[in-house]
Amino acid sequence: MDTKTRIRTAGIYIPLLTGTLSVIGSGSILYSIWARRSTKLKDPQHRILGMMSIFDILYSINKALMFLTYPAGLGVPTFGNVATCSLQGFFTQFGYAAGSYNLVLSLYYFLIINKGMKKEEFARVWEKVLHAIIVICHLTFAIVGVAIGLFNPTPGFCYITPGPYGCKNDPNVT
Repeated sequence: MDTKTRIRTAGIYIPLLTGTLSVIGSGSILYSIWARRSTKLKDPQHRILGMMSIFDILYSINKALMFLTYPAGLGVPTFGNVATCSLQGFFTQFGYAAGSYNLVLSLYYFLIINKGMKKEEFARVWEKVLHAIIVICHLTFAIVGVAIGLFNPTPGFCYITPGPYGCKNDPNVT
């Protein structure tokens, strides 16, 4: 196995460890919120953090199982196909909602700390709208990406790229 293939193989299998650790971390946050749900779910901060953790778990499971969904036969030991590559791209795109929830959490803290907004006002004015925007946007992006065939193999994972792999570098690939 040449150096390039070893690096690509490591890039496929390292997320198995990092994704698993991330699932454990976000799962711990969700457990903490759920165990004290009678008080914690009354607070917008915990609802936002809970949604961020749910999307992080989806994203991290997707990354941890990348070796199963990355198409086989591209020079690294994997087991997927075109359909599983699209599935990986879908969950990668959908899982990016975790980052959007990080933005919402920052907005929450800014409004509460800097502007003196009450938690109840944030929940009433902002929270439902922001949840809807994030979920609808990221779900739409993921569905449209699959529908128009955007998700294809890159050198390390499946995401938005021209397909098939290598088509921009090799004129013989069609």
